[in-house]
Amino acid sequence: MRIGFLIDMDVGVKDNFVQPFLLAFEEAYERGITSRRIELVVEEASSLPRRAAKIAVDGFRKLVDQGCIGVIGPLISDNSISLAPYVEDWQVPALTWCGTERYHGEYCFNLGNGGCGEEATLMAAWLAQSGYRRVGVFNEISPNGEEYFQYFRWACDTLSVKIVALETITQTPADLTSSVERLRDARPDALAYMGYGYPTILLGPIFETLGWKPPRIMTTAFQFAYAKPEWMAALEGWVGIDQYCEQNPRVTPFLDRFEKRFGRRPGTNTVPILSYDSARVYAEAIRRAPILTGPGIKAGLERIRFLPSTTGGPRTHIAGGPHDHKLFNGDWLLYRRIEGGKTVFVDYYQPPD
Repeated sequence: MRIGFLIDMDVGVKDNFVQPFLLAFEEAYERGITSRRIELVVEEASSLPRRAAKIAVDGFRKLVDQGCIGVIGPLISDNSISLAPYVEDWQVPALTWCGTERYHGEYCFNLGNGGCGEEATLMAAWLAQSGYRRVGVFNEISPNGEEYFQYFRWACDTLSVKIVALETITQTPADLTSSVERLRDARPDALAYMGYGYPTILLGPIFETLGWKPPRIMTTAFQFAYAKPEWMAALEGWVGIDQYCEQNPRVTPFLDRFEKRFGRRPGTNTVPILSYDSARVYAEAIRRAPILTGPGIKAGLERIRFLPSTTGGPRTHIAGGPHDHKLFNGDWLLYRRIEGGKTVFVDYYQPPD
């Protein structure tokens, strides 16, 4: 049985993705969840937002042609939106990590590394509960940027948080300094970043030069900090939406098993736990599938109920259903902050009164 992994972005340390998949598939066979071993097939197809969508489409097709009955990926919204019609035509489930609500279909499944509407709502709640009533916003011109901002405006209006300044930027802006200066001049209580997030790693030196370090919160772009040490340093001081939670009782046992299997410990990093859960989801779908084909795996994914999650808070669980393909439930998103070159837990989402 083959499951594909479509790499459509710069993933940093690739082993942080691939090794958890392998561990989950090995455990599924050893524990009798699957009666046959699962083979992982990896296809590198870095595409949008830096390259062409067709690269991701061609990469997915290669995985289908190699006999994959399910695929993990694409990982980001731009490519997920582009690929959705092909996923439907080829009838092979694609379990994406994307945040957009525009990725949907009979074979489109989501184990989100965030969600545009969900993240924006959490960000506005953090601002309000922290006492910040005037916010300056960076908003990217991108599929996610537009979606984030729509939900953020609604949430801010509900919570009486006023957007006092807005800087609309591209995903590769030429002059971030001027944008920061204009936001500073509006005298906001805090900043919010809406978008995929490559520009955020450029903001640290600008804040230093201007001598302005406001409270600031961003989307799951925060998790770029895990990709490279220099990006962690660049994002010092930010609060962000994350999915790693030390209080989840499944995290430490997973890290222990991972270290025993691969001789290293990935530490505080969302990617390995989300990768592990993504592979577990396919193992459970195979267990429930009426036939080992794309349509059979689709049916298996829709039959998962209350699968305990390693990702997110202690009460996060995974479940699907016909026409219910967003699989995370519970405290699957939470707040962390970068302090001293590492991320620290801040809080779970607290609904407003």
